[in-house]
Amino acid sequence: MNTRFVTFVLLLFVWLEGNSVWAQYLPKLYQVFSPDKKLVMAIQRHNDGLLTYTFAANREVLIKESSLGFKLESQETVPSSGWKIENVSDRQVRNEWRPLWGKRAVVKDHFNELVIDLLNPAGQPERMQLVVRGYNDGFAFCYKIPEGEGECVNVQSELTAYNFAGDYTAWFYNGENHNIGPEKLTETDGTRLPVMTVKAGDRHYMAIHEACLETGAPLVLQSKGGESLFSVASKPADLSPGYTSAWRVVLYGTTPGVLTDSHLLELLNPDPDSRYDFSWVKPGLAVWDWRINGAVWDGFTYGMSYPSWVRMVDFAAEQGFKYLVLDANWYGPEFESDSDPVKGEKAQDVQRLLKYGKEKGVGIWLYLNDVGGRKYPIEKTLKQYGDWGAAGVKYGFMSGTQEEKNRWTKKITELCAQNRLLVDFHDGPVHPYGQMRTWPNAVTREYCHAQLDGHHVFEPKTFVTTVFVNMVAGPVDMNNGMFDLRQGHTTRVDESQPVPSTLVSEAARTLIIFSGVTILPDIPEYYRKYPALLNFLSAQKMPWRESRTLAGEIGEYIVMMRETDDAYLVGAATNESGRMIDLPLSFLEKGKYTVEVIEDGDDAHYLMNRESLKTTTRQLTNNDKLTLKLAPGGGACLVIKKTPSMRVREQATFPLVSPSEKMNADIKVGGKNVEIDLFDNGEKVVTAKTLQFSLDENTLKGNWTVTNQKRKSVDQTWQPVYGERSVVTDRYNEVELTLQSDENRKEMVLSVRLYDEGLAFRYAFDKLDFWNRTVTDEKTQFLFQEDCKTWVTGMAQGAYSETKLSGLKGAADRPQVIQVDDNRFVAIGEAALVDYSRMKLEKSEAGFGVQSVLSGKVNLDLAGYRSPWRYVMVAGHPGKLVENNYFVLNLNEPNQIANTNWIKPGQVIREVTLTTTGSMACIDFAAENNIAYVLFDAGWYGAEEDVKSDATTVTVDPARSKGPLDLPKVIEYANSKGVGILVYVNKKALHQQLDEILPLYKKWGIKGVKYGFVNVGDQYATAWLHQAVRKAAKYELMVDIHDEYRPTGYSRTYPNLLTQEGIRGDEESPSLDQTIYTLYNRMICGAGDYTNCYFAERVTKKMGGRAAQLAKLVAVYSPWQFVYWYDRPEKSPRRTGGAGSVESVIKTDAATRFYNSIPTVWDETRFLEGEMGKYAVVARRSGSDWYVSMLNAGDKKQISLPLDFLKNKKDYTATLYYQASEQKKDVVDIKKIKLDDRSEITIDLIGNSGCVLHLR
Repeated sequence: MNTRFVTFVLLLFVWLEGNSVWAQYLPKLYQVFSPDKKLVMAIQRHNDGLLTYTFAANREVLIKESSLGFKLESQETVPSSGWKIENVSDRQVRNEWRPLWGKRAVVKDHFNELVIDLLNPAGQPERMQLVVRGYNDGFAFCYKIPEGEGECVNVQSELTAYNFAGDYTAWFYNGENHNIGPEKLTETDGTRLPVMTVKAGDRHYMAIHEACLETGAPLVLQSKGGESLFSVASKPADLSPGYTSAWRVVLYGTTPGVLTDSHLLELLNPDPDSRYDFSWVKPGLAVWDWRINGAVWDGFTYGMSYPSWVRMVDFAAEQGFKYLVLDANWYGPEFESDSDPVKGEKAQDVQRLLKYGKEKGVGIWLYLNDVGGRKYPIEKTLKQYGDWGAAGVKYGFMSGTQEEKNRWTKKITELCAQNRLLVDFHDGPVHPYGQMRTWPNAVTREYCHAQLDGHHVFEPKTFVTTVFVNMVAGPVDMNNGMFDLRQGHTTRVDESQPVPSTLVSEAARTLIIFSGVTILPDIPEYYRKYPALLNFLSAQKMPWRESRTLAGEIGEYIVMMRETDDAYLVGAATNESGRMIDLPLSFLEKGKYTVEVIEDGDDAHYLMNRESLKTTTRQLTNNDKLTLKLAPGGGACLVIKKTPSMRVREQATFPLVSPSEKMNADIKVGGKNVEIDLFDNGEKVVTAKTLQFSLDENTLKGNWTVTNQKRKSVDQTWQPVYGERSVVTDRYNEVELTLQSDENRKEMVLSVRLYDEGLAFRYAFDKLDFWNRTVTDEKTQFLFQEDCKTWVTGMAQGAYSETKLSGLKGAADRPQVIQVDDNRFVAIGEAALVDYSRMKLEKSEAGFGVQSVLSGKVNLDLAGYRSPWRYVMVAGHPGKLVENNYFVLNLNEPNQIANTNWIKPGQVIREVTLTTTGSMACIDFAAENNIAYVLFDAGWYGAEEDVKSDATTVTVDPARSKGPLDLPKVIEYANSKGVGILVYVNKKALHQQLDEILPLYKKWGIKGVKYGFVNVGDQYATAWLHQAVRKAAKYELMVDIHDEYRPTGYSRTYPNLLTQEGIRGDEESPSLDQTIYTLYNRMICGAGDYTNCYFAERVTKKMGGRAAQLAKLVAVYSPWQFVYWYDRPEKSPRRTGGAGSVESVIKTDAATRFYNSIPTVWDETRFLEGEMGKYAVVARRSGSDWYVSMLNAGDKKQISLPLDFLKNKKDYTATLYYQASEQKKDVVDIKKIKLDDRSEITIDLIGNSGCVLHLR
């Protein structure tokens, strides 16, 4: 392939990106762009079937055509010429990740993804996926073998390569030795270990690594001298169904600091296992007993003794350090197999120390050598450590191949999690690959040359290389912070060389190195000897809110900033050359700060005068600049604190405007509450009074001040898997206020978003301040200026009634619509309710308004410390509130299901006889009429409320049908007809058998499950139910939730949740005015399973007639539309009474053919006109066809329908389905209407009826 041509194409694509006129002339490449469009990875398929990729950044190719795939032991290449590209799909993800601890509190998880599905018609493996993700700071790709039938195929090697476009400069990890490099790529010959950091010119830096290594050997790279090509030399696992390779990662930045600051490796790992609660994981600083052994101070000799340990614990408690690490030999000589790690020499002293540490608030780590870890049952050892109350385990000298080490490391990490133990792996551990996201207890490992390890020191240049190489992989334990830097130690057992550093550099390095536990190696007295530096250490209060490499160059120097709750800390370090560094303070927020600067003394040097330092304190702003003087091998430390005047003592107002400035909000902070005044076009609409929580029965009393604020603006669109529109606009401005209570210093975050459609806010509780706390009441109030009209229902399936705010009684379900004036309606509700207690709304205690009432207590540990969003939508018409209901979806996380091809909306018909004969007839009817699914509702596995009914068997409830029902045969027949089967399962079976039935139903070939009579409201029920949706997604099963559950937008995050009830549907025989109330109120929050009837007697006697049923099918949105709810096809067996009786037989005519053809999802939706409870006109588009639904609950009405939504009226024909006579509600009349050049159509709609105008 012509590499220059590929380069040209890539650059051309970047230049012409987004220009559809030119894009059609580009060659067929599969491109993935980073969200900011600055990076691109292009996949090319060659005639021989091989895949290659090319990587470019900022219009420059950095990795030219490089191979992908595998070579099998049979010598076949995967993929090869026989393989076909079966499907190509893409998606955009715009999430955020809030780690328990890490480099920053909030991490953007923004990427674009491409999935190429490859099919092998002639051999094994049968299928493979190449998944590519583009981030703003790099690219990643992995190989997957889908679950399913297939054979395990033996692999000889992985073909992935990195063919660099130039002879760049590289550095490599080198075990516990100095890093390899800098060396030219063409000078490298042999194998190298990651991280491989590459400098490709002054503005291009890359790092090669891997993420999420589940199987196979850890990454090894190989190169032949004289070329710039590196290939993967580590052997992968064999290819079997369900296989997923490690992610191959190319990190990229215009500075090396971007690589160090990246979170890409963690983001490629999964969230923590839901079985484990990691809220106990606390990062922090630790003192250590290893390097102090033999040190003497004022007559006291430090050693492996209880008095020494107590002295260290007292010092840690004094300084706020979280831990003491007890190193090797506390249970006996570590390499002797007779040393029992539980019953060893000092086990009793250790247990006594653990109790003492607990009293002092200092956790104790215990060392465990691999010899004791393998000879003695590791499960029992770690359980004993957990039972003792140990804080963590430092595991040393692990043996085995790298692949064996990885398996053992994962096992120990999980066992530690089970026993609430942190873990630190030492002495040649497997490289980090982002697993701290999945296992937050894996806080660090010695993936470096730790200071004085093996009695050897590292040079200054090694440190400023390690931070840009080893530390890119993840947290590293480097043991910086030695303050006794003398020329050798005659008394200390484990030191023999002076440390080539300065005091200031040693302190700075403790901040610069990222680790979940920073281990300080010296005795307390040496730290106390230098109070300014000790203050710098004590100020390192993790977890970090923010981290950023401010400046640096590989092997030269680094300047790192890390933000705590109350300060910004900066550490700088240099190599053997001294230097001056100009440091702008623009990384600070606007304001005045007190800055303490600790620098090397004028005569300081890493080989002499190491202890020389000077300290200055200045008042500076974010507009100022500091010049730092670093001695050779030296450093600098800064503690930057806000001045008292920056704290908000009186009430302060934080303004926020919507993107078009249609709406604005004033957020008022001060006193007990935070109030948000919302204005629409300059007129005040509502005041939201927030932060009126009760925790553990005690009110959170507030007196809030703002300690930090962050603002952002978002303007994007996204494409839902299905919906009421094919493209959703997501535009808002947001402010995030960090609030602190003057009463008890507790902190929480109030996030406020303002859209043109309305206001949303939510609470985030600080993990430390609110750990193990329970919210007993929330009482968020929404107050209006006068007594407004509102519409309420106490139950999700209840009838609506009209009242005034002053007349509210009991709790109303959300959303609740309130009419502020003639031209302004609001809807109050909640979004993203996943693991919290449901909010309802009751009359406010004071004024005109409503206030939140929770359906149960909220355990903040389980809720993830964030509430659902509370929102206020505002519109000039109630129909506009429903039209804008994408607002609720925007408040939820983006789609988490990678492959959504199996999620298919459509009409559903219920099989009412529960017999094989009836099922076959129903399937035939569905296939003939393009109805996608047949549902088997209650009774197919027995009496639904009987706990003994087994949902893994087909046992028809005799009270519902005599049967027989051969469901396997029915499913097989349905598959042959292209019809999907859905089944109902009651909550009793769901709670007992969920984990059993989901994989079973997948095996049976069932497409979806209707969850019935589920528990809702309290936190446990809410969390369980959404977990049940996620579990269904794992087995590619769609879900309908029935009865009292109302949606809050979760179908965006898990679109396998197609619909839900929580609505007064046709099962309740609602009058037409109730349907219209439902449309304007309930449908704001999302899809509603309305169980649409057609031939059942209730349609003509109570519900407005069959023409109205057609109109409901368009107006009431549900991706699964359940049609003919009480009806049966003509060929189904007759039943006496009830569903499927003589009166409920489906008769096919032109009206039912149209009924069967109405789409269930839409490309565009508009509410054209209407009035609450009286009438509604809704227009929906599918493709180029428009369906206009008109429902009229009042007297005869004439509706003038503007046609301005049609692009070209002459291309359309109009067909009206309506009721011509008030007496004949069972008759649907049909007529054609000529449009010509008319600008509107006039429709005469009789009372208590409906119609549909189909424009095509």
